[in-house]
Amino acid sequence: MLTDLAFNLVKEGSEVSIICSSQSYDKSNSTYKKYEEINSVKVYRVKTTDFGRNWLPGRVIDYMSYFLGMVWLLFNTAQKGDIVVAKTDPPLTSALTYPIAKLKKAEHVNWVQDLFPEVAESLGIKLFPHFIARLLRRLRNWSFANSRVNVVIGERMKQRLLDQNIPTNSIVVIPNWANNDEIKPIEKQNNPLKVTWNLSDKFVVLYSGNMGRVHEFGTIIRAAETLKNRPEFVFLFIGGGPQKEYLQQEVKSKNLTNVILKPYQDYGQLSQSLSIGDVHLVSLRSAIEGYCVPSKYYGILAVGRPVIFIGDPSGEIGNIINNDESGMVIPEGNSDLLTDSIYSLAQDTLMLEKMAANASRSVNEKYNSGVSMKKWKDTLDSISV
Repeated sequence: MLTDLAFNLVKEGSEVSIICSSQSYDKSNSTYKKYEEINSVKVYRVKTTDFGRNWLPGRVIDYMSYFLGMVWLLFNTAQKGDIVVAKTDPPLTSALTYPIAKLKKAEHVNWVQDLFPEVAESLGIKLFPHFIARLLRRLRNWSFANSRVNVVIGERMKQRLLDQNIPTNSIVVIPNWANNDEIKPIEKQNNPLKVTWNLSDKFVVLYSGNMGRVHEFGTIIRAAETLKNRPEFVFLFIGGGPQKEYLQQEVKSKNLTNVILKPYQDYGQLSQSLSIGDVHLVSLRSAIEGYCVPSKYYGILAVGRPVIFIGDPSGEIGNIINNDESGMVIPEGNSDLLTDSIYSLAQDTLMLEKMAANASRSVNEKYNSGVSMKKWKDTLDSISV
């Protein structure tokens, strides 16, 4: 999504620079060039430590090493009149970027993908003593309250900011999206992965993307266990993350021969890998609602597949699915209902096709890059005036 936004802004005549880490997201020990230009976007990369995503203290060290390089680069590249857009991963980036933008007489915008330390607290993760967490929250709120715009990705997240006394007129809701010029549906009979992965005669229940701590997998595993003697059903997990090891252990201990785990696929193969699912699974722990939104949902819409969401029925994704009739919503922990829903969709082709059509309509009308790019451009233009 950052790539979509950067390339689109360049196309519209803006000069765009990106500051990011030199580390690859999913390939250990893989790094990228310190500087390069991609489609006229200047990309500056910070060399960091590489303890990885699975060991939390190491991840904090990785963040700290990134912040040192990022602050130096931003201070030396930002100029008067620029717009500095700070993302929320790594957490608390805005507490560092806002003062630099202020010093350089640049405007500051926050692109809020998640809220820290609330996510960690909701998961019961105590990285810091309570008084430090409280201080970090105050620093973040200070940077949010003084920024020109805070772009949030959902209405529930907007309410979370309002609860922290962030000014209403600074908050703009721009949902995440899918680039449906690049991600397109592929019919099952034309998808080479169906043959390569021996799934031609299977009803594939697919989870694709990050297997993070905010996602709930126990409900899915219990449903897979219930259906393990039904050879027509396969549960396919594509991706990685902190909970992949847990999934591997569960599959082994429960002898779930109907579960397949695959690594992340190249972006160029995303249409094939997403289209391989007959139905997709998206999960989010109910305690996390409003602190983040699973962006994988929008790529699923782009390939026109129904979604079963496991989480808060009144949450961001739950509301979208219910309003658009693009899938089903299952409360966290209700594995019996999940099992019944999977079985019903496999039996009811008309329902499956209707939900798939609604998913395609949803992305075409609301959650594609074209719609979101216009919202972003209007927001940034309003700052520049």
